Amino acid sequence: MCGRYRRRSDKQRIAEAFDLGMGLEEVFFEPEDDIAPGSVQPVVLQGQDGMRTLEMMRWGFKLQDRLLFNARSEGIDHSKFWKESFLERRCLVPADSFFEWKKVARSKKPKYEFAIENRHPFGMAGLWAPWKNPKTGRWESTFAILTGEAGPAMQPVHDREPLIVAPRDYGKYLAPDPRPPLHLLRQDQDEPLVSQLVTASRNGEKQIWLF
Repeated sequence: MCGRYRRRSDKQRIAEAFDLGMGLEEVFFEPEDDIAPGSVQPVVLQGQDGMRTLEMMRWGFKLQDRLLFNARSEGIDHSKFWKESFLERRCLVPADSFFEWKKVARSKKPKYEFAIENRHPFGMAGLWAPWKNPKTGRWESTFAILTGEAGPAMQPVHDREPLIVAPRDYGKYLAPDPRPPLHLLRQDQDEPLVSQLVTASRNGEKQIWLF
């Protein structure tokens, strides 16, 4: 799964990594070290003209009793809830790393940070949909991150992990093609994840940086 991630890259670095087009002047955001569901974050989209751009969206599909911020990739093309978004509204979520907690005991859950060595930022597979905010009456765009079975680096910590799209497949994943890119819903083993433990100290959390 993915419940927190880090995006240290700025807009210029993201634009270069994802080959973004023009029209980014109105998108504003700062690097963040602990991004949580419910927050508004930049995602990468591709239009009918093939140009990629950034749009700010809220992380999570709001239901009456919960916030759905992850979507299981298995069977997503048949899911009543996710199918339409996956077929018509795919996106990439720029990140430099993400976090996961290992359940050791009821009161002990060490935190781990995962990244792709020498590739920052990377793109997590996502999908999005419009949502009407009942508090404001305005329509917003919301996104979720696709997850799959854990790979070798994640398995000791958790049984799920976010799906990361290889740069060579960005165009295929984002293209407005009605044929779902199911073959891309797998972890890229050419660039495996690396991980480090995030330890705790008297002064709070101490990060062991990956890069």
